[in-house]
Amino acid sequence: MVTAIVGGTLIDGTGIDPVKNGVVVIENGFITAAGPESRVTVPAGAQKLDAAGRTVLPGFIDTHVHGTYRARDMRQHLLNTPTYNILKSIEVLKETIACGITTARDMGGADAGFREAIHERLIDGPRLLVSLGMISQTGGHGDQWLPAGMRIQKRAWLPNMVADGVDEMRRLVREILMRGADFIKICATGGITSVTDSWDEPQFTIEEIKTAVSEAAAKGKKVAVHAEGIAGIRNAVASGIHSLEHGWFIDEQCIDQMIKSQIWWVPTLALVPLSIEHRKKNKDWASNQLGQEDVKDAQIYSLMQTQIPIWKEAVRRGVKVAMGTDQSHRLLVGENMAELRFMVDWLGMSPMEVIVSATTQAAACIERPNLGALKAGCLGDVLVVDGDPLADIRVLEKRDRLHLIMKDGHAYTNRLNS
Repeated sequence: MVTAIVGGTLIDGTGIDPVKNGVVVIENGFITAAGPESRVTVPAGAQKLDAAGRTVLPGFIDTHVHGTYRARDMRQHLLNTPTYNILKSIEVLKETIACGITTARDMGGADAGFREAIHERLIDGPRLLVSLGMISQTGGHGDQWLPAGMRIQKRAWLPNMVADGVDEMRRLVREILMRGADFIKICATGGITSVTDSWDEPQFTIEEIKTAVSEAAAKGKKVAVHAEGIAGIRNAVASGIHSLEHGWFIDEQCIDQMIKSQIWWVPTLALVPLSIEHRKKNKDWASNQLGQEDVKDAQIYSLMQTQIPIWKEAVRRGVKVAMGTDQSHRLLVGENMAELRFMVDWLGMSPMEVIVSATTQAAACIERPNLGALKAGCLGDVLVVDGDPLADIRVLEKRDRLHLIMKDGHAYTNRLNS
């Protein structure tokens, strides 16, 4: 079937000026033509979808999600069976595509089975790239040990993700890649939800991180690194990584190295401030924590305010930014677009720059050049929103304004007249 989306204003994801009265033609899951109606011929017999008065964009890419379910309440988590958690994950994945995310990089939780089930349309969800899990040192952010003296497996379908030293790192990276990972995820600092560490302490040596990078490269894969505090960030950017996840406390030295090494930055800005807001409104959610999340969130949020000038300078100097949210059981499922306003306010990016960071820039980050743009040859991922996101980026947060969500030419949401 051939589909033509007509009459809307095209923002094609490349950063060029919007095109009024645009047309996007999709056939067999791919865009075959896109541009002003004066230059695009709609094939005879095509199904026409009327986007007049609305904005047409590429499907958005979230480069940092955790798309699989686990109960936030640890007691409930221990009572759930693995199959229940897998089936509950279907809801998470469905909510993610329902807010306009048509591709996502899963940073821990989804294995190759989730990726293939979505690809075969057994379940609805964004196109996935998977890391399986977060590689951690003993006692690190991805170590699930608890003071009771046991490790609680959060997702029973994943291997043990703890490694210490170069040899163990090499073996674990090889195993994860063998199991079908698209990329490798490593924790170079502690984290907010951890029980046995602080968010700002460094984890793994440069030698250990470089081992992961070289082993991944042997398979043509890249390494993404969770790093929040400055010491771990410095270790990560010195190790030849592909993308820095969070990276809130970068400094001038890090900016220099990231520009020199062309390291991507996925800043995930919304999670901490929105967690603080959510904690005030939902006492049950606030009480279900193990790792002093409230204390860590407050510390980080306070320090974030002092970092805003440095973040803006990093963007001004040309650090490559890809949109990512850190969507997880903690927050942001189905609300991924909230990240965009923080990128405007805290990074100093224009709405157009933010859209580019979530489309063609994010596609470059995940090395999928056939995504993120409304141009011939790209996969047929399209959003149609009621409103102008260049005037107000927040219109993309409002689910009732998303009149079309299309992936591979298949409409998951369609409220347009044909």
